[in-house]
Amino acid sequence: MFPRTYHNLQVLSTVDLQSDSMLERMISYETEVRELRAELNEIRRDNRRVVELYDLVFERLQEDMPLRAKPVPADGGQDSAASTGERS
Repeated sequence: MFPRTYHNLQVLSTVDLQSDSMLERMISYETEVRELRAELNEIRRDNRRVVELYDLVFERLQEDMPLRAKPVPADGGQDSAASTGERS
């Protein structure tokens, strides 16, 4: 990484900022950075939406699950006639 950085610094030290080609290059780099930031922000928003939708679906599945086990009654699962001692 260091050789590349050194090379870039050498190139920048010899660049004439008044030249049109360098100015155009700098403007295109700034434009590209802005576009990449906008894309990154869009990806972050999409990711946040996916997380929110995942949470919503997970909550709905927990609330509306048709195969959810019924809670066991406090009397150990016996019916009310057996618990009162009545016989048929």
